Amino acid sequence: MKKIYNPVLFLAMCASMAACKKDAPVEIVTLSKAGREFYFGEKVPVWAGTNGERKDISYSWTATGGTFDGWRTQNLFENLWIAPTVPGEYTVTATAKDGKNTSSRSTTMKVTRYFFDEFQDNFTTAGSGWAESNTDRKVVANTDPQQSVIEVSNKSTSGPNLRRPLNLAELKIPFSVSAQFGWKSYFRPNQAITFSIYFVQPVANPGYPFLKEIRWEIFPTVNPATTDNYQLRMVTNVPSNTSGDQFSANGNTNATLPRPLPLINPVKGKVPALSIASGVEKKITFSVDAGHVFHAYIDGVLWFTSNGIKDWLAYCKATYPGFEDPVAREFRVAFPAKANNNEKVTTIFLNSVYIVNDGTVLQ
Repeated sequence: MKKIYNPVLFLAMCASMAACKKDAPVEIVTLSKAGREFYFGEKVPVWAGTNGERKDISYSWTATGGTFDGWRTQNLFENLWIAPTVPGEYTVTATAKDGKNTSSRSTTMKVTRYFFDEFQDNFTTAGSGWAESNTDRKVVANTDPQQSVIEVSNKSTSGPNLRRPLNLAELKIPFSVSAQFGWKSYFRPNQAITFSIYFVQPVANPGYPFLKEIRWEIFPTVNPATTDNYQLRMVTNVPSNTSGDQFSANGNTNATLPRPLPLINPVKGKVPALSIASGVEKKITFSVDAGHVFHAYIDGVLWFTSNGIKDWLAYCKATYPGFEDPVAREFRVAFPAKANNNEKVTTIFLNSVYIVNDGTVLQ
C-alpha cells in the first residue's frame, strides 16, 4: 500500500515532540569536585552535570559549612567552595531550576587538616596560594601521591624560594610541619636547602621580643664524616634592639634572655641521615607540642626533643606583661642561587607538605 504523506500531521507530531523535549524535567545527574579531601580555607571547584535545556536553567548553591567565592557564581552550573577552618564533613548542594522544575544533588566535602599539598594537579601553580622568588617551577602530576612532585629550579644569582602564607586560619602552638623532598641532577656544592616557619610580629606590644623563625638548614651533598651537614636554630627579634635578629647558638644556654636558646646542641653538626643523593626522597618533620616542647624527626624517626622554645617563652611570659603567643605566618623552602650565570641549574623537588594544628605529629 502506498504511504500517503500528510504534512499537517507531520508538523503536529514534530511540534509535540519538541514540546515534550522542552518540557522534560531538569535533572542534575552529577555533582563533581576537584579532590577528595581539603584543607582549611581551600578554594575547591565544584560543578554540576545537568540534563535539560541548558540555556533556560539557573542554579543555586548551599553548604552546611564554608562559603562560596562571590555572588557572581551563584546562578552558574559551577562554583568555588571555600572550606571552613574546622575539620569535619560538610555537604555542598546544587539546585537546578528551569522555571517550573527543580533538581538538587549533594556531595560530601571532607576537611582534614590545616594545610597539605601532594602536588597532584597543575592548579598548584595557578593560584592555590604558593608564591615564589627567582625560580622556575613545574608540577609533575600523577594520580599516585607518591609519584607526584613539584620541581623548583633556580634561574639567577638571586636567592630562590617557594613559600606558602599561613593566613587562612590562625596557626598557633601546637603545630607540626612535615615535608618530603629531594634534589635531582645537580645541587650547588656546600649549599643548603632551608625549611622555615616564620612568625608574626605581635602588634599589641611591638617593643617586646618575639619568636621570628624556626630554621632547619640541610646540606645534602656534603660528606657528614668530615663536614657539618645541618644547622637548626630558632630566631628571635627585639624590635627596639638595633642588633635585629638573634640566632640561637652553642654556649648561650645560660645567657641573659631574651636571647634565643638552642634547640639542639650543637646547633650545627654532622648527621649521616641528612646526606641525600640525587633523586632520593627524604622526609623531615618538626613540631612544637602543647607543652611548647620542640621535636625533630628524620624519615619518621625521632631525632631529638628540646625545651629551648618552652624555656624562652616561659621567661618572656613571666617578664613581659601581656606577652602574646607566637602565631605562624609563612612556610618557606629556600635553596641556593646560581654561583654565576653560567653555572648549572640547581633543582629541588617536593613530594608533599603537611601542616597540622591539632597536636598530631606528622612523623
